[in-house]
Amino acid sequence: MGLRTVALILKTIILPMKHMIRKYHRWLGLALALPLIIEAISGILLIVLPLLLSGRPQYPVTSKPLSSEALITAARHAAPASMIPLRFDPARWDGDGAIVTFGPPTERHPTFQVMLNPENATINRIHEIPKFLRFLHNLHANLLLLPYGETATSMMGVGLLFFAISGVFLWWPRHDLWKSGKWRKTVLPSFRARGYRLWREIHISLGIWTTIMLVFMSISGTLLAFPFSRSLLGVPYPRVTLHQEPILLAPPHGEEEFDRTITLVQREYPQAIFRHAQLGSTQKQQRLQFSLPAYGPNTLATMHLDTKTGKIILVQDPADEKWGAWIFRWLHTLHEARLEGPLIWAPLWKFLVFCTGLALTYFSISGIVMSVLRTNRAVPTRGAVRSRQAKSSTGKHER
Repeated sequence: MGLRTVALILKTIILPMKHMIRKYHRWLGLALALPLIIEAISGILLIVLPLLLSGRPQYPVTSKPLSSEALITAARHAAPASMIPLRFDPARWDGDGAIVTFGPPTERHPTFQVMLNPENATINRIHEIPKFLRFLHNLHANLLLLPYGETATSMMGVGLLFFAISGVFLWWPRHDLWKSGKWRKTVLPSFRARGYRLWREIHISLGIWTTIMLVFMSISGTLLAFPFSRSLLGVPYPRVTLHQEPILLAPPHGEEEFDRTITLVQREYPQAIFRHAQLGSTQKQQRLQFSLPAYGPNTLATMHLDTKTGKIILVQDPADEKWGAWIFRWLHTLHEARLEGPLIWAPLWKFLVFCTGLALTYFSISGIVMSVLRTNRAVPTRGAVRSRQAKSSTGKHER
């Protein structure tokens, strides 16, 4: 009775559902193929281009580094007069270079980088951040379809999640294939396959290997793009500070009290490691970020100096972070492959995200190619295959 019940369920529910899911997987994939290709390629470029454009120069260690204020002041001489320092990245290790990033006072996105030797403030490299990167970021985030692009992108994330789950459902072998071990043949494509069969086998095998990453990237992309996800998770929206004050070549500058702030923070938190800082046209806009041993390099504490009281204000304390903000921050860090940590894990994760983008590009292209081949009768239908089998069996009986 048990086997009959299982067989009845497979015949009446699972098999019709499988046919229906295959149709949705095929036709919805064709409808979203072009947007998914745009998302995949733009994501790949956002990972690769920064690695090629902004490599820090390395120097031999000969003496102690200069103060941060001295480095920022030296970098001002190489930057256009209409720009102000927006970000400072200190040397990450001995012999590493420091970076001062500049931008217009009415913009929050940097456009110009000055790379210096932290020991003598010698300017080694000047790098103008291409506007093409900002274009790619907007294309990836909202497909340039404002004001509804973020909603469209989040819906595409839901579609990608459906493709990943439905692909596993369509691939899942029967019980006899699991028992005999023949399912292993689908893990890698056959070297003898050609044409439609080759496209299909690579599509299936690549889907098996990238399912987990596709599920994660689809969920994280959906939550990051969905307009109301911050409100649902209790994540505060970032403050957009527009520096409306006129640019002055004489003090006051945004880096004032910078070294004092670092000294006070390291006095109060001896094990704190200075990572980077956000700057502005005045000292009030300074936000210094430190990593604390208790939370690791990916969870930063944001601090600011109150010049009136001379005390350090903990603007963002990792201990007070709510679970929703914690989830959102980690999804954002992993989705953009900005993981910091041990030497092997951060590059490995970046490589996995890169490979997932390549796989998504192939899925979209192979779906289109298989549809064209199927339409052009390059692939025999099931009826044709059955008729051929029937004719061959009839010929054998006649013999």
